[in-house]
Amino acid sequence: MQESSDSTFAGSFKLLREMETSDIGKVFKIIESHEEDDAEEAVAGYQEIGGVMDQYVLEHEGKVIGVTGYMTPPACDQTHWLSWTYIDEDHVNQGHGRKMLEELISHLKAIGGRKLFVKVSDYVDDEDGAIYAAALHLYQSMGFKLEITHKDYYDDGESQMILGLRLKDKEPGAVSATMEDRNVKFNAVYEVAETDDTYSFGWTDEGEEPLTVEDVKIGLDHVKQNDGRAVFLSFPGNYSGVSEKILAAGFTNAGVLDDYFEDGLHEQHFSYRF
Repeated sequence: MQESSDSTFAGSFKLLREMETSDIGKVFKIIESHEEDDAEEAVAGYQEIGGVMDQYVLEHEGKVIGVTGYMTPPACDQTHWLSWTYIDEDHVNQGHGRKMLEELISHLKAIGGRKLFVKVSDYVDDEDGAIYAAALHLYQSMGFKLEITHKDYYDDGESQMILGLRLKDKEPGAVSATMEDRNVKFNAVYEVAETDDTYSFGWTDEGEEPLTVEDVKIGLDHVKQNDGRAVFLSFPGNYSGVSEKILAAGFTNAGVLDDYFEDGLHEQHFSYRF
């Protein structure tokens, strides 16, 4: 599984260059010009150890005017998530964003990438309108397909859309993953970053006993005590019995990310509203 940039491909970029820690301040200003909360969240990630790995900047006439990159989740076969992708306000609507994404996608294909996902908010500002509409249009024009909409994910009235793009065709004869017995155990309850009182559960699949409905309800009670608004969970689609327990505790089926872990193995999503 590819988890970091391969120096073999570093020279293949014509427009992008690898992001350096010295670029963080410039990138912050670019993102902040669009959304201050996003800028703060992005910089917090960049400042972690290895935080600029697989992140890239776009330069124009000697000035950094764009940022993009990707993250690779564990336990997946060449699945990637598009990370913070922004163009400086003075250079929007000039084709820079499309060229930047085209080069990044070409890079991911070259290193064997299989699927690329991106999250988009449908937030509507009172003055500026749907501020992510242009980004959504760009992604869809490049072949991304809407796979899940999490209603009221970030806040009441602000949903999350997850789009996916296949980077290479499915292998001939790919079949659905075999169901497996896994003892899922919750080990954390946390508020999701960039949301207003949305929670999720940390979990491991190496518990001593199978998951029960009561286990799920204990987690929900903890969120309720913290005035949580909603809970979103996701699990591999081949975990036998897990979805039944989640649904029996009052969650609803929120959809799937197709072929998320590997071809034939989807990620199942669930939601709960208080």
